[in-house]
Amino acid sequence: MRRKKVIILPHLVDAGGDLSKNWFVEYSCRDPRTDKLKRFREYTGLGKHKSAKERYTLAKQIIAELKEKLATGWVPFQEEKVTFQDELIMQVHADRWGRERESLPTIRIYLSEFLEVKKATVIQHSYQTYRSKLRIFAEWAEHQELDTIHISCITRDHICDFMFFLIEQNNVSRRTILKYKQILHGFFDYMIQARGIILTNPVHDIPEMGRLTDEAPRPIPEKERSKLMAYMKKNDPQLWLFCQMEYYCAIRPNELRQLRIQDIDFVRHIIRVPCTISKNRQTELVNIPNQLYNVLLAMKVDEHEGGLYLFSSCGRPGKSMLGKNNFRFRFDRIRNRLGLSAEYKLYSFKHTGGVELVNAGVDTWELQRHFRHKSIDTTERYIRRNFAVKSDKIKNHFPDI
Repeated sequence: MRRKKVIILPHLVDAGGDLSKNWFVEYSCRDPRTDKLKRFREYTGLGKHKSAKERYTLAKQIIAELKEKLATGWVPFQEEKVTFQDELIMQVHADRWGRERESLPTIRIYLSEFLEVKKATVIQHSYQTYRSKLRIFAEWAEHQELDTIHISCITRDHICDFMFFLIEQNNVSRRTILKYKQILHGFFDYMIQARGIILTNPVHDIPEMGRLTDEAPRPIPEKERSKLMAYMKKNDPQLWLFCQMEYYCAIRPNELRQLRIQDIDFVRHIIRVPCTISKNRQTELVNIPNQLYNVLLAMKVDEHEGGLYLFSSCGRPGKSMLGKNNFRFRFDRIRNRLGLSAEYKLYSFKHTGGVELVNAGVDTWELQRHFRHKSIDTTERYIRRNFAVKSDKIKNHFPDI
């Protein structure tokens, strides 16, 4: 298959040397919105010169300037200024000056448009991840002057350069690089499918790069768990309830902090995780084990008004939702005070519950339902990553060395 020409380089059309006719420099560019070559003609100043020598000299200069601009990714398509909501601007600046801007279409406008779509389709926590990473990409692109070229001229090499920048500046992990790749791939797919502005996605065949590290929270062994339990019961009972709900119900921290009293069905022993707070954007039901159920009854949680948040200020249900990092900071302080490993994180209680369930003999299907994994494959990968092969023969009947 023959590759389509993107540009036909500028050349002089001199009317056979006839000075009585118009001379012009002609070139063509493929419009990424229509996938058709569009012809352009530059007449600037050529008709003012009466001698062929002067016209040839000026034409040579015009051709050189156009070639240099085209080589940097500039395209001649005329686009009107548009008014847009800048989703990438820092909140402190938005509060002061507002988000509304007027500009020719640039990478920042398209990124802001993509973020507006994501704001309506993903949970707040995920939206914040999209925004923070795309903000860094926009700032880098503007520093590289990629905002002066058409978005279709952003190539795989540019994406690789951005990834190398992240590694050199912040020593980011391979997992973080993968997240950037996923988000940017989604953005350029949007430019192809929803906007029809570009034809190909530049985020492809990106080599593996970044610091290799295991960032997954480790399950907490019983000895360390007992220390945490004793301290939290005495000094922070609200945090201890939070950890128990992670452990027994495998509810994610960001979902837990948004849970309301009305989401707990004390009759059926079920917690309803609404689609508005669920990571999977689906309303899901979780069984409440008897141990946690009895704790909730002892705390008289069922006697509170349904619309209150389960976790609020003053250590009891209330109208205000706690911040997304509130419990993590509280847990980290206690963990450090007790001298425990930083590998134990607030999210570790969810994995710890999984370990105990597998050790108790729960089957993969039950674990999938309890952890609300989309597929059994996800659960099997989770088990392989977190558990050794459970074998009585290997443990108790291994031949002597």
